[in-house]
Amino acid sequence: MSAAEHQAASTAEAPKAGYKPIDEEAFEMKTGSDLGKAALFVALLAVVLMVILYFTQQQNITGVADKLNEVQGVKQELVTVQGQMTALEGEMEALVESLKDLPKEAKRVVLSSMLTESANKINYLSTQVETQAQQSKLQEIQKMLEEVQAEL
Repeated sequence: MSAAEHQAASTAEAPKAGYKPIDEEAFEMKTGSDLGKAALFVALLAVVLMVILYFTQQQNITGVADKLNEVQGVKQELVTVQGQMTALEGEMEALVESLKDLPKEAKRVVLSSMLTESANKINYLSTQVETQAQQSKLQEIQKMLEEVQAEL
């Protein structure tokens, strides 16, 4: 017996007990219909996921835009602060320049004070000396001290 004859003989045999023959047309139709429902479900699920992802991304983009606005505000504040710092640096340089002259000013004040003290002592001495010549010399010294003090 050839293989084709053996195949035909085995299909022609009586069905076994509890075994039902498969109706291939019904199976193909049912499978096609079930796959269509599954495909529709997958498509709807994909649309729902896309909508969820869209709104999630939209919120993220909105959040990023808000953060960007905050950064721009901070940048403007930074520019303002830099302008203020530039102004303060100019003031500080002026103060430092004035402080450079401080030792000269302090020296002038100390010398002026010493000259005033010397003039007061000479004035007192001029009242204590006995001769008129000594008094006139002390008065000349006092005038010279006052001129030096005026020059300072």
